[in-house]
Amino acid sequence: MIFRSPLTIITLLLSANIFAAPNIVVSIKPIHSIVSSLTQGITEPKLLLKTNQSAHHTHLKPSQLSLLSHADLAIFIHPTFEGRLKKVLANLDANKKLIIGIVKNIHLIHNEEHEKGEKHEEHKEHNEHQEKVNYHLWLDVNNMQIFAKTLIERLIKIDPDNQSNYTTNLEKLNRNLDKLKQDINQKLSVYKPKVLSSYSNTFDYFTNANQLKKSINITSYHDERLSIFKILEAKKIMKNTQTKCLLTTIEVPKKRINSLTEGLNINSASIDIIGFNIQQGSGHYFKLMHNITNKIVQCLR
Repeated sequence: MIFRSPLTIITLLLSANIFAAPNIVVSIKPIHSIVSSLTQGITEPKLLLKTNQSAHHTHLKPSQLSLLSHADLAIFIHPTFEGRLKKVLANLDANKKLIIGIVKNIHLIHNEEHEKGEKHEEHKEHNEHQEKVNYHLWLDVNNMQIFAKTLIERLIKIDPDNQSNYTTNLEKLNRNLDKLKQDINQKLSVYKPKVLSSYSNTFDYFTNANQLKKSINITSYHDERLSIFKILEAKKIMKNTQTKCLLTTIEVPKKRINSLTEGLNINSASIDIIGFNIQQGSGHYFKLMHNITNKIVQCLR
């Protein structure tokens, strides 16, 4: 018979718990943050795409492919959003992946189609890559609450021993997300009568969820080229509607923004919607959404 000291037994039990905890991989920082809140004290999810790796265009390194191959659950927005990862996603076991864009009750915004009269070559060139659905869904806090509920159900199936911990974490996260919605609404309430515009459809989830007035999305989706026709049309609309603020993502060059705002009394805000420079973890999503809100408030002043 082998006798083990109490310390050895405790160490073995702790090791068993560590290995029993589900191995979770998440594609982008905002979603990783929500998952981190739900798995707090149980397991630490791994972030697949690091700083400055585009969800749309990145190619995975061998180390990242290894992370996915060892995952009990891999969480993505949608194969259309993480475009370069379509093949990788298709090869993952259906029971080991969660696609947020197909979660029941998630609110999805469909892109507006191009006007039939416009037949620019650029439209033909980009038609193949155009997303029919806008997948920047984390910019609506309500979507994150729906996602969190679905994720908890999956985690409890994978790891039933931690059911009470997951449930407690979900309740805490929902309280924090409710407060976040309240804080955002309070910051924006004074500025809701003012009109803003957006370079692309990227901010639709945020503007719709917070009932902000918008005059135009200048392009149908963020990879679409900006023609002279669209510039002139957008400037006319922004002037006529007394648009106060133009929202863009950080990928849009300053020169392009200037071409849209030149000669108009309009502010612009270049916003990082992923939070590349915000530390990953459970607090990331809250800092990101406050940062976006503060930028919009400043722009609308």
